[in-house]
Amino acid sequence: MNEKVFEPFPILETERIFLRKIKEDDIPGIYRFYSGSDTLKNIARDNFTKKEQAIEKVKLFHKSYEERKAIWWTFNQKPKDEFIGFGGLFEISKKSNKAEIGYGLLPDYWGKGIMSEVVEKLIDFGFNQMKLHKIYGRITPGHNASIRLLEKLGFKKEGDFKDDEFAQNKYFDTAYYSLINKK
Repeated sequence: MNEKVFEPFPILETERIFLRKIKEDDIPGIYRFYSGSDTLKNIARDNFTKKEQAIEKVKLFHKSYEERKAIWWTFNQKPKDEFIGFGGLFEISKKSNKAEIGYGLLPDYWGKGIMSEVVEKLIDFGFNQMKLHKIYGRITPGHNASIRLLEKLGFKKEGDFKDDEFAQNKYFDTAYYSLINKK
């Protein structure tokens, strides 16, 4: 894995979206995502009930970056620097040369092809800049938009895990999808 990609923080761009380091101004957007019933319906995470939880989440994003365990970006619609979502590569394993991909988008921006643009850019960065061998995603069955997105981008289903995550006072099954770097 190429660790040189961590310094300076990598700024990415697609046709419509600017991906940059998460900053304090993004806390309301992070809170909005994690406190929404629609946004977490198919994601094994507990809803936030206080703004302080979003502050702690941003601190965790920064700490994991400093430890070289993750790179998290905000997704900002051009031309304004308007927060619409976030995502990144995390659970980075130097030994196995792989990382998990994760992403979230505010509901106002669903169904507009934004995630295809962004996730494609994250995959490109992971394979071509970080030199990862494998990128994988964990998705709850029923999260059809995310399943379609990963399959469209070439991810293959590796398996299902029953009661794999606990959040929102219930167990979530998880399906693992992966993409291997062929270069």
